[in-house]
Amino acid sequence: MTPSIVIDTTPARDPGPQLDRLISSTVMRGSSLGSIMGAVGTVSNLIFSGARGPPLRSPLEMEGFTPSQVEFLTDVALTRKRSQRKFTRASELYFTSEGLRWATPEVAADHCASRLARELVIDVTCGQGGQVMSLSATSKRVIAVDIDPTNCLVTMMNCMARNISNVTIVNGDCFDNAVLEMVEAGCAVFCDPARPPNSEKRELSEIVPDPRRVQHSYGGLASGFCYEMPPYISMDKIDFPCEAEYVSIEGRLNRLNLYTGDLYACERSAVALPGGHVLEGRPDPAASKVTHKEISGTYAYEIDPTVIRADLVQTLVDSVGPGAHVLTLDERRALLFSDHHLESPFLIQGFRVISAHVSEEELLSALGRIGAGSVTIRYSVDPRDYWDVRRSFEEKLKGRRKVQLFKDGGFLVLEKLH
Repeated sequence: MTPSIVIDTTPARDPGPQLDRLISSTVMRGSSLGSIMGAVGTVSNLIFSGARGPPLRSPLEMEGFTPSQVEFLTDVALTRKRSQRKFTRASELYFTSEGLRWATPEVAADHCASRLARELVIDVTCGQGGQVMSLSATSKRVIAVDIDPTNCLVTMMNCMARNISNVTIVNGDCFDNAVLEMVEAGCAVFCDPARPPNSEKRELSEIVPDPRRVQHSYGGLASGFCYEMPPYISMDKIDFPCEAEYVSIEGRLNRLNLYTGDLYACERSAVALPGGHVLEGRPDPAASKVTHKEISGTYAYEIDPTVIRADLVQTLVDSVGPGAHVLTLDERRALLFSDHHLESPFLIQGFRVISAHVSEEELLSALGRIGAGSVTIRYSVDPRDYWDVRRSFEEKLKGRRKVQLFKDGGFLVLEKLH
């Protein structure tokens, strides 16, 4: 097995030989770190000035970069614009298009880093450094491990870009002795394991590295663990005790963090970002639910999907006061009905109830009577058919009212509260 490459970002330590060894393991072999970062900057400036296609590659080819190196450098430069959706100050960061796809959004990484804060945190699957940058701001030292040398190189560039000097980057297997010997008593371990992008099973057996193996290998000294998991994995598939924390960003379910050891705070939690609001409790799938024929109430509120996945709907209902009841639409969506205006960071959109339990035969005439003209479909349809379904309603309507159409046995016609 090839020995791990260990690079310390502390300015007092010269990473030269180890850094050269890392670069020689990637497509950028023969280049220096400065020339790589400078080349990305050159292409980024050309993109900013409006250049596209061959003009982006010409300066790199003139500097002697190989075709595969040119491809890598232009990919990193072109990815900067898309990285703005996940990171602040994205114009100074480095990600490949594939690396950005799996990178933890900064707001979620900051939240997780705040929970893991301590003397030492080890990120055993650091990718291209999205989580590492946040961990470095809350913990005294960070060890960032990845088996892919390109990921380690990009992490190094991101540390340089953000002037981060408390990270040790290790290119190697997280189960190598060289890595395990760096574990210290009381440290925390973060793990964002790889999983098949189109997985339907969502089982631990598909995930690399297996969290159970990480727990076994690091558990002798590490006191807390955080595993980032697919948010729709069933908790029945998790066979070790943990806190399940579901995280949403602007009302969209984004991730599931499993905390063990001294990071365990409660059985289930839901976190709404960017506000950082937390709902904690014990899972209770038997919330005060109704069928579509039993719906009553003047107002309806869409429930943050983290609350649904965490089985904390009853906890939410109890927090907003008496008289509220829930209609579950599917495994991802539910509505909370009430005769009163409700306030909660876990109610992501409010509606006025126009009509409830409308049959398919009555729907078009019901929409016409209320003066509907724009109909947003809020029930499951094939994405390829969405606009055909929507037009099938709107071309027969003459009004100007904008409505939202939900479905559960019967149709619900709602109007957004502003």
